[in-house]
Amino acid sequence: MRAEYVHEFRSLHPDGTVRWLSAHGRFFYDNDGAPFRMVGAMIDMTERRRLEETQKVMVAELQHRTRNLIGVVRSIAQQTAGSTRDMATFRERFGDRLAALSRVQGLLSRAEEDPITLEVLIRTELDALGVATYSGNVSLSGPRVLLRNRDVQTFALAIHELATNARKYGALAEAEGRLSVTWRKEEGAAGERLRLEWLEEGVNSAREAMSPTTGGYGRKLIERALPHAMGAETTYVLESDKVRCTIDLPQDRFAVVDAP
Repeated sequence: MRAEYVHEFRSLHPDGTVRWLSAHGRFFYDNDGAPFRMVGAMIDMTERRRLEETQKVMVAELQHRTRNLIGVVRSIAQQTAGSTRDMATFRERFGDRLAALSRVQGLLSRAEEDPITLEVLIRTELDALGVATYSGNVSLSGPRVLLRNRDVQTFALAIHELATNARKYGALAEAEGRLSVTWRKEEGAAGERLRLEWLEEGVNSAREAMSPTTGGYGRKLIERALPHAMGAETTYVLESDKVRCTIDLPQDRFAVVDAP
């Protein structure tokens, strides 16, 4: 008994479409070894091949994202270690930053069905810190803006640093403190830009001076990482009773879905 014939190949149809086919065949032989009958089947494998190619792309993308995520975690660990003096503080800050990273990964996992808006990103971080974004102490205002998925992680970490700082050292650490976050589309010489302003009022300047964001990882993330990764223009200014941070994004990094 000889081996069954199995072969996959492409077939070009008259209308230009290409199909993948799998041919299976078997010969039957007489006592002298001459073939006297053959049975076989031709199976259309186009859909299976398409699914296999899709799976390969998804696995490659998952591996790429995993490597990037590990790199981000390593960078956060190194930067946090470099700006803390004791293990207890390191554990607290590193844990908070990993939690922020986990939240944004949750948003990204649903981004195809539920696109990530700037407001959702900000509210997610403030809510995670126990800040009631609907209270009189906090106001958010701006059009519905979508960020590119590849930029969401970096931007979310920057918002986390600002929100954490406001909660522990800034306006939200004071009974009379106020936080206002506004964003709007502006026309510039190089085209449209999105300008976000984070304004804290009623800040205790002595308390704010103790903030790690004032000169540590958070400040580097805002003033160095955002310009490098997103082409942003940023400022961070500590005034007598205010903290003002601006983030100016180029037009290829966002999409305004509707006006306020």
